[in-house]
Amino acid sequence: MCGIAGIFKISGGAYSNIDKHLEVMGKLIEHRGPDDKGIWSNSYIGFAHQRLSIIDLAQAHQPMSDEVGNTICFNGELYNYLELRQELKDFYQFKTKSDTEVILASYAKWGRDCLSKFRGMFAFAIWDERKKELFCARDHFGIKPFYYTVVDGVFYFASEAKALLPFVENIETDEAALQDYFVFQLYLEGKTLFKGIKELPPAHLISFDDGKVEAKKYWEVYYDIDFNHTRKYFEENLKDLLEESMKLHTRSDVPIGSYVSGGIDSSIIGSMSTRYREDNIVAFTGKFSLGELYDESQYARDLAN
Repeated sequence: MCGIAGIFKISGGAYSNIDKHLEVMGKLIEHRGPDDKGIWSNSYIGFAHQRLSIIDLAQAHQPMSDEVGNTICFNGELYNYLELRQELKDFYQFKTKSDTEVILASYAKWGRDCLSKFRGMFAFAIWDERKKELFCARDHFGIKPFYYTVVDGVFYFASEAKALLPFVENIETDEAALQDYFVFQLYLEGKTLFKGIKELPPAHLISFDDGKVEAKKYWEVYYDIDFNHTRKYFEENLKDLLEESMKLHTRSDVPIGSYVSGGIDSSIIGSMSTRYREDNIVAFTGKFSLGELYDESQYARDLAN
């Protein structure tokens, strides 16, 4: 799943002990990425990365920089990276086979509009060396996490709130967020249980305007009800969409697993995934041990068989 973290002194000027502080942040999220780690920094901005290797195991070390000095710290998977790589081959000279470099190339080509090209789950930060700008974004549905805080003009971000706690002045509960959780089992408006620490909402990017940090929505889902087609059309269309999606989602240079509860949705995904992998799919499930009334593990076993 990887872990990302970073420090950006918004007003410029030197940030003392930046590498040491990045090491602390990386240490606090190292469980997210046991395969590799890296730190990149200059005097006022820096990234820390903990890698769980999925694609291009040998070359895709992060943070990753391109030839003009743009640098990315990325967590997630870009499922359509091969298609984008083909589209960008005449514009950008790739040095790795990773989806990470495809994001860098897409940013170089389209700027922030690159987000409209991506299919995947992601949270990333890109330092634009020429513009001296930091660009951060989270995927359309918020699958990958992105937390941030601003303390004394310094922007800190990480995959988990715990990596930000050493930098906040007081660790306090956000009572409004706690109320949200009691009512909705989630937090509204980017709040977290820690006062002063925010979560970047799904389909949002972060911009820095006149020293202010602002989260801006870059995508919205709209539903147009279709009354012009038959049930058979929708069934076939849904099947085609699922198959196309599974072909993309099963791209990996390592074995993949499937959580199978025994229900319809996970059973469909688990069974379809086996069509697009030469190696066996490993399935996982959980079961209640307090009697057969709540135990559905047999359905998962039937599907696995």
